[in-house]
Amino acid sequence: MDLPVSNPKLSGGRFMQADYSIGRYAATVPSETTLDDVTHPQFFSNHLSVLKPGMHIAVVSDDMALDCDLRVVSVTKTSARVRVLRVFDAENAPEVRTADVKAPEVSHGGPKHMWRFIHNGEVIQHGFHSKADAETAAKKYFEILKGQ
Repeated sequence: MDLPVSNPKLSGGRFMQADYSIGRYAATVPSETTLDDVTHPQFFSNHLSVLKPGMHIAVVSDDMALDCDLRVVSVTKTSARVRVLRVFDAENAPEVRTADVKAPEVSHGGPKHMWRFIHNGEVIQHGFHSKADAETAAKKYFEILKGQ
């Protein structure tokens, strides 16, 4: 099937594996960082030597409140302009069902392991001096498992 003249074919040099032509970076930012912060032209000024137009930057804050993807649009000697490709919006995101997760078990593992907690047959953490300390750590671990 012949393409119409007004619809030319994409030349070979414009179609290539993205991993090699578009660099991808990950930025882990402090919890209080906002979308306005990461889109400011000088936010990535410490990394201008590696940034090139078209690159992709995945940004996640320490507390996971900010989760977005950026595209580098232009780079100068002092700044980088980025475009927002995706922003995670908790209010409009599909709800993820929480699985029924079995709670960890606290037990004494002898003089070497001392108090410990086990989940699904695996020792998760050991070396607690008291049962209460192991139970507190197991509770925190369980809350993280359940996404709380």
